[in-house]
Amino acid sequence: MIITSSERASADKLTALFLKHKAHLAYANTGIDNSYSGWVSDFRLSDDAGNRIRLDLRDDQDLFLLFVLAIVWSRTGPWENSAFFVAQLKTLQKHDPLYWSAKSNCDSECAQRHLAAAEAVTRLTGYASRKKVSYRADIYNSIHILASRWPQIRAVLEQSNSTGDFHLFMEYMRGIEGLGVGSKKMLIKIPLILRELRCQGIYQNILGEHCCVPDARVVDAAKELHIKLPIATTYTGLKASSAKIYQLFGDLYDLPLFAYPDLVKAEASTQL
Repeated sequence: MIITSSERASADKLTALFLKHKAHLAYANTGIDNSYSGWVSDFRLSDDAGNRIRLDLRDDQDLFLLFVLAIVWSRTGPWENSAFFVAQLKTLQKHDPLYWSAKSNCDSECAQRHLAAAEAVTRLTGYASRKKVSYRADIYNSIHILASRWPQIRAVLEQSNSTGDFHLFMEYMRGIEGLGVGSKKMLIKIPLILRELRCQGIYQNILGEHCCVPDARVVDAAKELHIKLPIATTYTGLKASSAKIYQLFGDLYDLPLFAYPDLVKAEASTQL
């Protein structure tokens, strides 16, 4: 894939800006080598006892929550909705796939979603959401579908690792109806799952090229910076877009692009 000199210059400049302001970004978990350690390695949120919330993806129930994060994040709305939702489920120990495989439990959770969102903001501390945290009604059936397919998903994930071919996993996830809005299938957030697994070193065969998320926020930032990304409305386009982002930003993945609007504000504040 061709990277122009201007795209490389823009990417390098953005990377430097990201590293300059990363300490002030709630989602910028980086190690001493400045590589990304994953969103779920530290939500930067704490429960009412002061315990920091994180997911250990070696644990099956925490791994399930990673997939839930991808589902909730695949809807429109601020990223905080998905972060608070998953962090809350973790603190309430509602992360067993068997719980969500019962439709009655999903219906009950959906009916209480407004109260749950309000309680999450009250109980979880660390940062304030830019907008009101809300949980969409349509995520609960998607979580139910995820839970119902969980044994098969886990089997495909293990098969992908044993064969070294994570296209198997990506294609399988892409084929499940209902993980997106209504009967739609998941697409854009599939790399998020692989990225978090790669960041925690759970599987050794995941390529970085499969781990970048070209969501609307990332695409808008790329346009602002005159970085031309392949259109990710198809599975082929998703893979191409993810690969180009990785070529530009390496093990920071899509984070510098995702952070772009926050970085612009942070840099402007330093000029005052």
